Amino acid sequence: MGQNEMLFYIMAAGCMACLMIGIVRKPAYLLVLLVRGVFCSLIIYGLCIFCAKKGMTAPVSLNFLSIGTGALLGIPGIVVLYAAAVLLFR
Repeated sequence: MGQNEMLFYIMAAGCMACLMIGIVRKPAYLLVLLVRGVFCSLIIYGLCIFCAKKGMTAPVSLNFLSIGTGALLGIPGIVVLYAAAVLLFR
């Protein structure tokens, strides 16, 4: 295991611990995450359909990582996903 991989796992574990502590303290936050995840997945799906009708491939597809980013960060997370996809994969 390399140093970058170890740092990634440490950061992911810390983020997951903070998320779990937040859910234990406020169980209603789980509902907020679920609703935000559904809303953001609908936005991503709508943009995929829009791109398909225009004859383009969508830069971001609907998967667990995009739904998780949308659930945790909301609309700004989706904007960052699309910006990164457009800038990195031109």
